[in-house]
Amino acid sequence: MALGAQPETDHEFVIRLRAATEAYLNAVDRWETAFQKYYRMPGAPTVSADVEPEQREYETRKRELAALVPRARRLCLKHQLADPFSGLLRISLGRYAPQERVDPVIGRSERGVVAECLAKLDDACRDWQAELAAPEPNRPHGSWFRRLISFFG
Repeated sequence: MALGAQPETDHEFVIRLRAATEAYLNAVDRWETAFQKYYRMPGAPTVSADVEPEQREYETRKRELAALVPRARRLCLKHQLADPFSGLLRISLGRYAPQERVDPVIGRSERGVVAECLAKLDDACRDWQAELAAPEPNRPHGSWFRRLISFFG
């Protein structure tokens, strides 16, 4: 944070957390797609050269998400929500050969829990009072017929 800058609100943080989570899940999906192109031995100690770009992107996105997880955990505790973000970081890619298992490392139900938590955090951290106090846009006055004519006119 720059000197003299306003601290990030919880809602701004949740927006950043959502973006980082989506980028991380997309990186995992791209890694798995690249991994499944060829026959591989499960649990190989090193990543083959054809998966290196995806591996680098995955590691970058994992670091970005890992930096946000402590504050996300505190927000989940504050709003009495289960923390699904810590489990996302504990996955192991390449544990099974593509021929052994076709389901993704992060399943649909886990993704659903993360999406639900993000939605609840977004709702809980939004400053509803400020949004309600905002002035309404100018609306034409008069009968509904005059408003309809002004809408199309």
